[in-house]
Amino acid sequence: MAKTHYSILYIEDNEANRQLIQLILQRKKYLKYSSAVDGESGIKKAIALLPDIILLDISLPGINGHEVLTRLKQEPLTTDIPVIAISGSFPLVYPDDADFLFDNFLAKPIKIALLFEAIDALIALHTN
Repeated sequence: MAKTHYSILYIEDNEANRQLIQLILQRKKYLKYSSAVDGESGIKKAIALLPDIILLDISLPGINGHEVLTRLKQEPLTTDIPVIAISGSFPLVYPDDADFLFDNFLAKPIKIALLFEAIDALIALHTN
């Protein structure tokens, strides 16, 4: 039986951005939202919750989004969770030693239609 709800974890240090994404995602009743305020707590929350998709800000205090992605992909419990990078910097610059790539990239300010398109595409990809 197909899932009827999908969980989204948003790792973002800016409270206004977290609240905005929460309000946007509430439009879709099949999405369940949770958030983390930095990379370390985001990794812990991802391991605890095992969300269907992670939205990840690149510019985080402490460890940045690239390091978060690397650690998520190295962790057996989270390695297969799709991660969408969200950044105000475009194009997205990868460190020279980047082993992992994001599943998608969205530029800030977020365009709502593109956010839903990216989420729905990953849901479809990982449920078929």
